[in-house]
Amino acid sequence: MSEMTAQPPELPVARPALREHLNELFESPAFKGSRRSQQFLQHIVEKTLDGHGEELKERNLGVALFGRSPSYDTGEDAVVRVTASDVRKRLQQYYSQTNAAIRIELLAGSYIPEFRRMPEAVAVQIAAAATPAGRGWHRTALLCALVMVGASATWLWSGHRAGEGLAARNVLPWSVFLQDGRPLQLVLADPDVSAMQELTGSQISLSDYANRRYLANPEAYGKEMQKAFRLLRGVNVAAVDVGIALAVSRLAGGDSARLKINPARSMQLSSFRTDDDFVILGSDRSNPWGALFRDQLDFDFVRDPELNREIVRNKRVQAGELARYVPTAGGFDTGDAFAIVALVTNPRQAGKVLMLAGTNAEGTEAAGQFVTNLGELSRTLRAAGIDPAGPATPFEILLRVRTMAGSASTLEVVACHRLAAP
Repeated sequence: MSEMTAQPPELPVARPALREHLNELFESPAFKGSRRSQQFLQHIVEKTLDGHGEELKERNLGVALFGRSPSYDTGEDAVVRVTASDVRKRLQQYYSQTNAAIRIELLAGSYIPEFRRMPEAVAVQIAAAATPAGRGWHRTALLCALVMVGASATWLWSGHRAGEGLAARNVLPWSVFLQDGRPLQLVLADPDVSAMQELTGSQISLSDYANRRYLANPEAYGKEMQKAFRLLRGVNVAAVDVGIALAVSRLAGGDSARLKINPARSMQLSSFRTDDDFVILGSDRSNPWGALFRDQLDFDFVRDPELNREIVRNKRVQAGELARYVPTAGGFDTGDAFAIVALVTNPRQAGKVLMLAGTNAEGTEAAGQFVTNLGELSRTLRAAGIDPAGPATPFEILLRVRTMAGSASTLEVVACHRLAAP
Protein backbone atom coordinates (compact mmCIF):
# COMPACT_ATOMS: atom_id res chain seq x y z
CA MET A 1 0.00 0.00 0.00
CA SER A 2 1.32 3.45 -0.84
CA GLU A 3 0.46 6.66 0.96
CA MET A 4 -0.03 9.28 -1.74
CA THR A 5 2.19 11.93 -0.14
CA ALA A 6 5.48 13.55 -1.07
CA GLN A 7 7.85 16.31 -0.03
CA PRO A 8 7.88 19.55 -2.06
CA PRO A 9 11.00 20.50 -3.97
CA GLU A 10 12.73 23.79 -3.23
CA LEU A 11 11.28 26.18 -5.80
CA PRO A 12 10.64 29.93 -5.68
CA VAL A 13 7.04 30.91 -4.96
CA ALA A 14 5.23 34.16 -5.70
CA ARG A 15 3.97 34.68 -2.15
CA PRO A 16 2.04 37.95 -2.64
CA ALA A 17 0.08 36.52 -5.57
CA LEU A 18 -0.70 33.34 -3.65
CA ARG A 19 -1.86 35.19 -0.57
CA GLU A 20 -4.05 37.44 -2.70
CA HIS A 21 -5.47 34.32 -4.31
CA LEU A 22 -6.19 32.87 -0.86
CA ASN A 23 -8.23 35.97 -0.01
CA GLU A 24 -10.20 35.53 -3.25
CA LEU A 25 -10.89 31.93 -2.32
CA PHE A 26 -12.08 32.81 1.18
CA GLU A 27 -14.45 35.47 -0.17
CA SER A 28 -15.97 33.08 -2.68
CA PRO A 29 -19.26 31.18 -2.06
CA ALA A 30 -17.25 27.94 -2.03
CA PHE A 31 -15.34 28.89 1.15
CA LYS A 32 -17.23 31.78 2.73
CA GLY A 33 -19.45 29.57 4.86
CA SER A 34 -16.69 27.45 6.42
CA ARG A 35 -14.26 29.11 8.81
CA ARG A 36 -12.68 25.72 9.59
CA SER A 37 -11.81 25.02 5.94
CA GLN A 38 -10.41 28.54 5.57
CA GLN A 39 -8.15 28.11 8.59
CA PHE A 40 -7.00 24.68 7.43
CA LEU A 41 -6.09 25.89 3.94
CA GLN A 42 -4.41 29.05 5.29
CA HIS A 43 -2.30 26.98 7.68
CA ILE A 44 -1.04 24.41 5.17
CA VAL A 45 -0.30 27.07 2.55
CA GLU A 46 1.71 29.23 4.99
CA LYS A 47 3.61 26.22 6.32
CA THR A 48 4.50 25.17 2.78
CA LEU A 49 5.60 28.67 1.76
CA ASP A 50 7.80 28.88 4.85
CA GLY A 51 9.55 25.65 3.87
CA HIS A 52 8.00 23.51 6.62
CA GLY A 53 5.96 21.14 4.46
CA GLU A 54 7.48 18.18 6.29
CA GLU A 55 5.48 19.24 9.37
CA LEU A 56 2.16 18.80 7.58
CA LYS A 57 1.29 15.41 9.02
CA GLU A 58 -2.11 14.35 10.30
CA ARG A 59 -1.14 14.30 13.98
CA ASN A 60 0.62 17.68 13.81
CA LEU A 61 -2.41 19.25 12.15
CA GLY A 62 -4.74 17.75 14.72
CA VAL A 63 -2.70 19.33 17.54
CA ALA A 64 -2.12 22.71 15.86
CA LEU A 65 -5.59 23.31 14.41
CA PHE A 66 -8.06 21.26 16.42
CA GLY A 67 -6.62 21.26 19.94
CA ARG A 68 -5.99 17.52 20.05
CA SER A 69 -3.38 16.11 22.44
CA PRO A 70 -0.06 14.94 20.90
CA SER A 71 -0.99 11.33 21.73
CA TYR A 72 -4.50 11.33 20.27
CA ASP A 73 -5.64 8.32 18.21
CA THR A 74 -5.73 9.39 14.57
CA GLY A 75 -7.41 6.13 13.63
CA GLU A 76 -10.42 6.93 15.80
CA ASP A 77 -10.47 10.71 15.34
CA ALA A 78 -10.74 11.61 11.64
CA VAL A 79 -11.12 15.38 12.06
CA VAL A 80 -8.03 16.18 9.95
CA ARG A 81 -8.94 13.81 7.13
CA VAL A 82 -12.54 14.99 7.02
CA THR A 83 -11.50 18.66 6.97
CA ALA A 84 -8.93 18.02 4.23
CA SER A 85 -11.63 16.26 2.21
CA ASP A 86 -13.93 19.25 2.65
CA VAL A 87 -11.17 21.61 1.51
CA ARG A 88 -10.57 19.51 -1.63
CA LYS A 89 -14.26 19.64 -2.52
CA ARG A 90 -14.43 23.41 -1.96
CA LEU A 91 -11.34 23.96 -4.13
CA GLN A 92 -12.86 21.77 -6.80
CA GLN A 93 -16.10 23.76 -6.61
CA TYR A 94 -14.28 27.09 -6.86
CA TYR A 95 -12.10 26.16 -9.85
CA SER A 96 -15.01 24.60 -11.71
CA GLN A 97 -16.69 28.03 -11.68
CA THR A 98 -13.73 30.43 -11.91
CA ASN A 99 -11.01 30.85 -14.53
CA ALA A 100 -8.24 31.65 -12.03
CA ALA A 101 -4.65 32.45 -13.03
CA ILE A 102 -3.35 30.55 -9.98
CA ARG A 103 -4.55 27.18 -8.82
CA ILE A 104 -4.07 25.53 -5.42
CA GLU A 105 -4.41 21.74 -5.35
CA LEU A 106 -4.44 19.31 -2.45
CA LEU A 107 -3.88 15.76 -3.68
CA ALA A 108 -5.72 12.91 -2.03
CA GLY A 109 -3.76 11.52 0.91
CA SER A 110 -1.48 14.56 1.14
CA TYR A 111 -1.61 17.69 3.30
CA ILE A 112 1.07 19.51 1.26
CA PRO A 113 -0.61 21.84 -1.23
CA GLU A 114 0.54 22.32 -4.82
CA PHE A 115 0.57 25.75 -6.47
CA ARG A 116 0.35 26.22 -10.21
CA ARG A 117 0.30 29.36 -12.34
CA MET A 118 -1.84 29.20 -15.45
CA PRO A 119 -0.73 32.13 -17.61
CA GLU A 120 -2.55 30.94 -20.72
CA ALA A 121 -5.47 29.05 -19.22
CA VAL A 122 -7.85 28.13 -21.96
CA ALA A 123 -11.36 26.80 -21.89
CA VAL A 124 -11.71 23.71 -24.03
CA GLN A 125 -14.92 23.53 -25.98
CA ILE A 126 -16.31 20.00 -25.88
CA ALA A 127 -18.70 19.34 -28.68
CA ALA A 128 -21.90 17.62 -27.54
CA ALA A 129 -23.48 15.28 -30.05
CA ALA A 130 -26.51 16.42 -32.01
CA THR A 131 -29.59 14.37 -31.21
CA PRO A 132 -32.07 13.28 -33.86
CA ALA A 133 -33.78 16.29 -35.41
CA GLY A 134 -37.19 14.97 -34.51
CA ARG A 135 -36.54 15.59 -30.82
CA GLY A 136 -35.82 19.25 -31.38
CA TRP A 137 -32.47 19.36 -29.66
CA HIS A 138 -29.70 21.37 -31.29
CA ARG A 139 -25.99 20.78 -31.51
CA THR A 140 -24.30 22.63 -28.68
CA ALA A 141 -20.91 23.12 -27.08
CA LEU A 142 -20.18 22.88 -23.41
CA LEU A 143 -17.38 24.32 -21.37
CA CYS A 144 -15.02 21.91 -19.65
CA ALA A 145 -13.93 24.00 -16.67
CA LEU A 146 -10.29 24.99 -16.63
CA VAL A 147 -9.02 22.23 -18.86
CA MET A 148 -5.84 23.75 -20.20
CA VAL A 149 -3.09 22.76 -22.55
CA GLY A 150 -0.38 21.18 -20.46
CA ALA A 151 2.44 22.97 -22.26
CA SER A 152 1.14 26.35 -21.08
CA ALA A 153 1.18 25.45 -17.37
CA THR A 154 4.04 26.80 -15.24
CA TRP A 155 4.53 24.94 -11.96
CA LEU A 156 5.23 27.13 -8.95
CA TRP A 157 5.45 24.21 -6.58
CA SER A 158 4.84 20.50 -6.96
CA GLY A 159 4.56 18.23 -3.94
CA HIS A 160 3.75 15.23 -6.12
CA ARG A 161 6.18 14.15 -8.81
CA ALA A 162 5.19 11.78 -11.56
CA GLY A 163 8.43 9.85 -11.19
CA GLU A 164 11.96 11.10 -10.63
CA GLY A 165 14.15 10.68 -13.72
CA LEU A 166 11.36 9.14 -15.81
CA ALA A 167 9.99 10.50 -19.05
CA ALA A 168 6.41 9.75 -20.09
CA ARG A 169 7.71 8.76 -23.54
CA ASN A 170 9.55 5.84 -21.91
CA VAL A 171 6.73 4.40 -19.78
CA LEU A 172 3.70 2.40 -20.93
CA PRO A 173 1.06 3.35 -21.92
CA TRP A 174 2.30 6.90 -22.55
CA SER A 175 5.24 5.61 -24.61
CA VAL A 176 2.65 4.32 -27.07
CA PHE A 177 0.46 7.40 -27.13
CA LEU A 178 3.26 9.95 -27.36
CA GLN A 179 5.39 8.18 -29.96
CA ASP A 180 2.94 6.77 -32.49
CA GLY A 181 1.95 10.23 -33.77
CA ARG A 182 -1.77 9.47 -33.73
CA PRO A 183 -4.47 11.73 -32.27
CA LEU A 184 -5.28 10.89 -28.64
CA GLN A 185 -8.98 11.09 -27.84
CA LEU A 186 -10.19 11.34 -24.24
CA VAL A 187 -13.76 10.13 -23.84
CA LEU A 188 -15.25 11.65 -20.68
CA ALA A 189 -17.88 9.83 -18.66
CA ASP A 190 -21.58 10.67 -18.92
CA PRO A 191 -22.75 11.34 -15.33
CA ASP A 192 -26.23 12.09 -16.67
CA VAL A 193 -26.76 8.57 -17.98
CA SER A 194 -25.54 7.20 -14.66
CA ALA A 195 -28.04 9.42 -12.83
CA MET A 196 -30.82 8.29 -15.16
CA GLN A 197 -30.11 4.65 -14.34
CA GLU A 198 -30.16 5.43 -10.62
CA LEU A 199 -33.52 7.20 -10.96
CA THR A 200 -35.14 4.39 -12.91
CA GLY A 201 -33.36 1.39 -11.41
CA SER A 202 -32.55 0.23 -14.94
CA GLN A 203 -29.42 -0.49 -16.95
CA ILE A 204 -28.68 1.06 -20.32
CA SER A 205 -26.87 -1.28 -22.69
CA LEU A 206 -24.18 -0.16 -25.11
CA SER A 207 -26.55 -0.87 -27.98
CA ASP A 208 -29.25 1.38 -26.53
CA TYR A 209 -26.72 4.09 -25.65
CA ALA A 210 -25.22 4.04 -29.14
CA ASN A 211 -28.72 4.35 -30.62
CA ARG A 212 -29.63 7.10 -28.10
CA ARG A 213 -32.38 5.05 -26.47
CA TYR A 214 -31.91 6.12 -22.87
CA LEU A 215 -35.41 5.21 -21.64
CA ALA A 216 -37.46 2.22 -22.72
CA ASN A 217 -40.80 3.86 -21.90
CA PRO A 218 -40.49 7.51 -20.80
CA GLU A 219 -44.28 7.99 -20.82
CA ALA A 220 -44.55 5.56 -17.90
CA TYR A 221 -43.06 8.16 -15.55
CA GLY A 222 -44.72 11.18 -13.99
CA LYS A 223 -44.30 14.76 -15.17
CA GLU A 224 -41.62 15.61 -12.59
CA MET A 225 -39.52 12.59 -13.57
CA GLN A 226 -39.91 13.39 -17.25
CA LYS A 227 -38.75 16.94 -16.53
CA ALA A 228 -35.70 15.55 -14.73
CA PHE A 229 -34.94 13.27 -17.69
CA ARG A 230 -35.02 16.25 -20.07
CA LEU A 231 -32.34 17.92 -17.97
CA LEU A 232 -30.08 14.86 -18.16
CA ARG A 233 -28.96 15.59 -21.70
CA GLY A 234 -25.35 14.46 -21.40
CA VAL A 235 -23.91 17.97 -21.20
CA ASN A 236 -22.50 17.58 -17.69
CA VAL A 237 -18.87 16.69 -17.05
CA ALA A 238 -17.57 14.82 -13.98
CA ALA A 239 -15.13 16.94 -11.99
CA VAL A 240 -12.71 14.01 -11.62
CA ASP A 241 -12.55 13.71 -15.42
CA VAL A 242 -11.42 17.33 -15.65
CA GLY A 243 -8.55 16.54 -13.27
CA ILE A 244 -7.52 13.50 -15.32
CA ALA A 245 -7.65 15.53 -18.53
CA LEU A 246 -5.33 18.10 -16.93
CA ALA A 247 -2.89 15.40 -15.84
CA VAL A 248 -2.84 13.81 -19.29
CA SER A 249 -2.28 17.19 -20.97
CA ARG A 250 0.65 17.85 -18.65
CA LEU A 251 2.22 14.50 -19.52
CA ALA A 252 1.67 15.14 -23.22
CA GLY A 253 3.53 18.45 -23.01
CA GLY A 254 4.33 19.58 -26.54
CA ASP A 255 2.21 16.75 -27.95
CA SER A 256 -0.94 18.08 -26.26
CA ALA A 257 -2.04 19.57 -29.59
CA ARG A 258 -2.96 16.00 -30.60
CA LEU A 259 -5.25 15.69 -27.58
CA LYS A 260 -8.98 15.84 -28.26
CA ILE A 261 -11.57 15.77 -25.49
CA ASN A 262 -15.04 14.33 -26.12
CA PRO A 263 -18.09 13.84 -23.91
CA ALA A 264 -19.31 10.26 -24.16
CA ARG A 265 -22.64 11.27 -25.65
CA SER A 266 -20.95 12.95 -28.63
CA MET A 267 -19.42 9.62 -29.72
CA GLN A 268 -20.82 7.06 -32.12
CA LEU A 269 -19.77 3.51 -32.94
CA SER A 270 -18.08 4.84 -36.05
CA SER A 271 -15.99 7.16 -33.85
CA PHE A 272 -13.98 4.14 -32.69
CA ARG A 273 -13.43 2.77 -36.21
CA THR A 274 -10.27 4.77 -36.57
CA ASP A 275 -6.59 4.31 -35.88
CA ASP A 276 -6.66 7.03 -33.19
CA ASP A 277 -5.65 6.20 -29.62
CA PHE A 278 -8.31 6.52 -26.90
CA VAL A 279 -8.54 7.08 -23.15
CA ILE A 280 -11.96 6.05 -21.81
CA LEU A 281 -12.95 7.36 -18.38
CA GLY A 282 -15.53 5.68 -16.14
CA SER A 283 -17.09 2.26 -15.81
CA ASP A 284 -19.73 0.94 -18.21
CA ARG A 285 -22.45 2.46 -16.05
CA SER A 286 -21.23 6.02 -16.64
CA ASN A 287 -19.44 5.42 -19.95
CA PRO A 288 -21.03 2.57 -21.91
CA TRP A 289 -18.36 2.79 -24.62
CA GLY A 290 -16.03 0.81 -22.37
CA ALA A 291 -18.17 -2.25 -23.15
CA LEU A 292 -16.60 -2.31 -26.63
CA PHE A 293 -13.41 -3.59 -25.02
CA ARG A 294 -14.79 -5.58 -22.06
CA ASP A 295 -13.99 -8.94 -23.66
CA GLN A 296 -10.26 -8.19 -23.39
CA LEU A 297 -10.38 -7.50 -19.63
CA ASP A 298 -9.68 -9.90 -16.79
CA PHE A 299 -11.33 -7.53 -14.29
CA ASP A 300 -14.63 -5.96 -15.28
CA PHE A 301 -17.59 -4.26 -13.63
CA VAL A 302 -20.92 -6.04 -13.22
CA ARG A 303 -24.09 -5.13 -11.36
CA ASP A 304 -24.79 -7.48 -8.44
CA PRO A 305 -28.61 -7.68 -8.15
CA GLU A 306 -28.52 -8.90 -4.55
CA LEU A 307 -26.20 -6.15 -3.35
CA ASN A 308 -27.75 -3.64 -5.79
CA ARG A 309 -24.32 -2.22 -6.56
CA GLU A 310 -21.49 -2.50 -9.03
CA ILE A 311 -18.75 -5.00 -8.16
CA VAL A 312 -15.53 -6.13 -9.85
CA ARG A 313 -15.52 -9.62 -11.35
CA ASN A 314 -12.22 -11.47 -11.77
CA LYS A 315 -12.53 -13.64 -14.88
CA ARG A 316 -9.02 -15.13 -14.61
CA VAL A 317 -8.30 -15.74 -10.95
CA GLN A 318 -4.62 -16.12 -10.10
CA ALA A 319 -2.88 -17.13 -6.87
CA GLY A 320 -3.88 -14.98 -3.92
CA GLU A 321 -6.74 -13.30 -5.79
CA LEU A 322 -10.50 -13.32 -5.25
CA ALA A 323 -13.17 -14.16 -7.80
CA ARG A 324 -14.90 -10.89 -7.07
CA TYR A 325 -14.19 -7.67 -5.23
CA VAL A 326 -17.04 -5.89 -3.47
CA PRO A 327 -16.71 -2.17 -2.72
CA THR A 328 -17.96 -0.84 0.61
CA ALA A 329 -17.99 2.85 -0.37
CA GLY A 330 -20.55 4.53 -2.57
CA GLY A 331 -20.06 8.00 -3.97
CA PHE A 332 -18.76 10.61 -1.47
CA ASP A 333 -18.56 7.87 1.14
CA THR A 334 -16.10 6.21 3.51
CA GLY A 335 -14.83 2.70 2.82
CA ASP A 336 -13.21 0.73 -0.01
CA ALA A 337 -13.64 1.37 -3.72
CA PHE A 338 -11.94 -0.43 -6.60
CA ALA A 339 -10.55 0.80 -9.89
CA ILE A 340 -8.92 -0.58 -13.00
CA VAL A 341 -6.16 0.74 -15.26
CA ALA A 342 -6.09 -1.25 -18.51
CA LEU A 343 -4.23 -0.92 -21.80
CA VAL A 344 -6.03 -2.85 -24.55
CA THR A 345 -6.19 -2.93 -28.33
CA ASN A 346 -8.88 -1.51 -30.58
CA PRO A 347 -9.88 -4.58 -32.65
CA ARG A 348 -9.17 -4.22 -36.37
CA GLN A 349 -7.60 -0.78 -35.75
CA ALA A 350 -3.99 0.26 -35.19
CA GLY A 351 -4.57 2.45 -32.12
CA LYS A 352 -4.55 1.48 -28.45
CA VAL A 353 -7.11 2.12 -25.71
CA LEU A 354 -6.43 3.07 -22.08
CA MET A 355 -9.34 2.41 -19.72
CA LEU A 356 -9.56 4.18 -16.35
CA ALA A 357 -12.61 3.22 -14.32
CA GLY A 358 -13.71 2.96 -10.72
CA THR A 359 -16.66 1.64 -8.78
CA ASN A 360 -17.23 5.28 -7.82
CA ALA A 361 -15.85 8.66 -8.86
CA GLU A 362 -13.10 8.49 -6.24
CA GLY A 363 -11.96 5.19 -7.75
CA THR A 364 -11.75 6.67 -11.24
CA GLU A 365 -9.87 9.67 -9.85
CA ALA A 366 -7.35 7.37 -8.11
CA ALA A 367 -6.87 5.40 -11.35
CA GLY A 368 -6.04 8.66 -13.12
CA GLN A 369 -3.56 9.64 -10.40
CA PHE A 370 -1.93 6.21 -10.48
CA VAL A 371 -1.45 5.98 -14.24
CA THR A 372 0.11 9.46 -14.35
CA ASN A 373 2.50 8.61 -11.49
CA LEU A 374 5.26 7.21 -13.67
CA GLY A 375 7.31 5.83 -10.78
CA GLU A 376 4.49 3.77 -9.22
CA LEU A 377 3.27 2.65 -12.62
CA SER A 378 6.74 1.49 -13.70
CA ARG A 379 7.33 -0.46 -10.48
CA THR A 380 3.96 -2.20 -10.77
CA LEU A 381 4.49 -3.24 -14.40
CA ARG A 382 8.01 -4.43 -13.72
CA ALA A 383 6.83 -6.57 -10.78
CA ALA A 384 4.37 -8.28 -13.16
CA GLY A 385 7.13 -9.08 -15.66
CA ILE A 386 6.18 -6.28 -18.08
CA ASP A 387 8.94 -3.97 -19.29
CA PRO A 388 7.55 -0.43 -18.80
CA ALA A 389 9.87 0.82 -21.53
CA GLY A 390 9.19 -2.14 -23.81
CA PRO A 391 6.63 -2.89 -26.52
CA ALA A 392 2.92 -2.14 -26.19
CA THR A 393 1.97 -5.07 -23.97
CA PRO A 394 -1.73 -5.17 -23.00
CA PHE A 395 -2.14 -5.15 -19.22
CA GLU A 396 -4.70 -4.54 -16.49
CA ILE A 397 -4.10 -3.30 -12.95
CA LEU A 398 -6.69 -3.60 -10.18
CA LEU A 399 -6.50 -1.00 -7.41
CA ARG A 400 -8.15 -0.92 -4.00
CA VAL A 401 -8.86 2.67 -2.99
CA ARG A 402 -9.51 3.62 0.62
CA THR A 403 -11.83 6.62 0.74
CA MET A 404 -12.59 8.93 3.64
CA ALA A 405 -15.65 11.19 3.42
CA GLY A 406 -15.55 11.13 -0.36
CA SER A 407 -11.81 11.54 -0.98
CA ALA A 408 -9.20 8.88 -1.74
CA SER A 409 -6.68 8.55 1.10
CA THR A 410 -4.56 5.52 0.14
CA LEU A 411 -4.45 3.03 -2.68
CA GLU A 412 -3.17 -0.51 -2.96
CA VAL A 413 -2.26 -2.49 -6.07
CA VAL A 414 -4.31 -5.68 -5.74
CA ALA A 415 -3.25 -7.33 -9.00
CA CYS A 416 -1.52 -6.72 -12.31
CA HIS A 417 -2.31 -9.05 -15.22
CA ARG A 418 -0.69 -9.33 -18.60
CA LEU A 419 -3.71 -9.54 -20.92
CA ALA A 420 -4.09 -12.05 -23.71
CA ALA A 421 -4.10 -10.69 -27.23
CA PRO A 422 -7.65 -10.50 -28.65
